[in-house]
Amino acid sequence: MKELDFEKLFRLQMVCMKINLCHPDTKINKYWALKNLIAFTPYTVSIMLLSNAIIHYLPRKDYFNAFRNGVPVIFYVSMKLNFFFLLKKRSKLRILIDFMKGDYSQASAMDNKSKEIIQEYATKGRKVLLFWGYLMVSTVGMFVLKSVFLTIYHTKRNGQLTLSPFFDTYYPFNIKEIRVHHKLIFGITYFIELYFTSKSALIFFCTIPLGPIFMLHICGQLELVKIKFENVFENDNTDEMLKGTVQSLQYIYSFVSEINDCFMIIYEIMLKQNILLLPFTSHAMIQSIKRGEVTAEYAGILLQSVITSSIPCYYGDLLMQKGEELRLAAYNCGWECVHKSKARKTLLIIMTRALRPVAIESIFSTICLDTLTEVYSQGYTIFNLMSAML
Repeated sequence: MKELDFEKLFRLQMVCMKINLCHPDTKINKYWALKNLIAFTPYTVSIMLLSNAIIHYLPRKDYFNAFRNGVPVIFYVSMKLNFFFLLKKRSKLRILIDFMKGDYSQASAMDNKSKEIIQEYATKGRKVLLFWGYLMVSTVGMFVLKSVFLTIYHTKRNGQLTLSPFFDTYYPFNIKEIRVHHKLIFGITYFIELYFTSKSALIFFCTIPLGPIFMLHICGQLELVKIKFENVFENDNTDEMLKGTVQSLQYIYSFVSEINDCFMIIYEIMLKQNILLLPFTSHAMIQSIKRGEVTAEYAGILLQSVITSSIPCYYGDLLMQKGEELRLAAYNCGWECVHKSKARKTLLIIMTRALRPVAIESIFSTICLDTLTEVYSQGYTIFNLMSAML
């Protein structure tokens, strides 16, 4: 097995965080503030225009366009909060990354079975990261492809160049009508809309995939501890083996505690974001189809919203399952056949602590499949209310 290198395995994640100026090693100074001011100015201008569009549509009872423009507003609020808490927890994130680097460096001295386990979960983490990267690129790409397709279609149909916007939204001062005839105005608005979507995807990619990467790593660490319980009472150094097991578990529990400290608020934001995005996007998609409009980009956002909440909840549930498997392995390690009082007391402490699930928490929920079901249920309830009232 090749030596695992965190920076190489998750290079895409680290590079994106450095580009977005939220990497733990990024120095926060006046130059950092200036770069962020430049980066977030068009981002904020875009959301001000979209918010203005919502204010324009609501008094006219055009709820379809109001909710359609509400989708990027939800993204903006969520991404700004994610960016803020990612910066606030930079020191915690640095600790988690250093923990993983240390575990990878120690893997070279382990036996082949342990190496394979660490390699397996590191590979899974990389696959999750790449999948999320493809998802973000394809979501942004759908908006671009839609505008290109409609531009080609309307140009051939009308016999003259007819540019299609990135977002079909309302602009003040008749900008929407002016940009039809002025390519410079069209280019500026198109750039702002594209920049907003790309920036949102970048912030998202810097934040959400980190959790599953850390969760999978801890799943691997729990597997390593579970192996230690095999034939533990058939050895002469049982007490030393159990002492090492306790130390490994203390490390795992502290790692999970750091994950919770770092991502608790971020995951609560993610859950609430998707509770709103699922019904809003579904409503906009259905209404667009009824109006005979192309809705590929809404399908992309809907898919992204489903996956965004599903993957962390799935791996959070897997982590809880691995914790339960560890407890059962401790119980079935053969303690009943050997009378070693000290070892039995140590094992009792291990099993008592293992009763508390190894879980990732948001503010109000445990990140697991039950919580995912609740997210879908609440989203569906809001969708039904929207369908009945609008």
